[in-house]
Amino acid sequence: MSTIATHEQLIRVSVAVHRKPGTTEEEFNKYWAYKHGPLATEWLLRCGIVKYTQYHTTSEFKKFGDAMSAQTGRPMLAYDGFGDFYVRKYEDFENAFLDPEYMEKIRPDELRLIDMERIGVTVGVEYVVINEGKLVEKHGREF
Repeated sequence: MSTIATHEQLIRVSVAVHRKPGTTEEEFNKYWAYKHGPLATEWLLRCGIVKYTQYHTTSEFKKFGDAMSAQTGRPMLAYDGFGDFYVRKYEDFENAFLDPEYMEKIRPDELRLIDMERIGVTVGVEYVVINEGKLVEKHGREF
């Protein structure tokens, strides 16, 4: 039985981050998950962000990747995490960062947490091939 990929219609903005120098991995992950994320939720929802996820790349998981990297010769990305923002329109993402609440409340918190000079950003769409263990045969987007 196949499934339908319903979230393919969304635009995904992935922001790759390094923790601020002097911040331990544990401090970074706890602060991002339990302080920064909750601080930003009301603002994100108000600005049209449909889904927000944090992807934490802890040392524990980086070890898995290191072994694969050694076997394949493919380097692992060295980021501490990725914030993924899903929107229906890219303008919603841009406008969120022009919102006064971002500059007054969210941006100062980012400066406590993230090395802002080393951020990487990518924008795209998902094309789901397998979802929940099932082959996706009907897609919400064509190329």
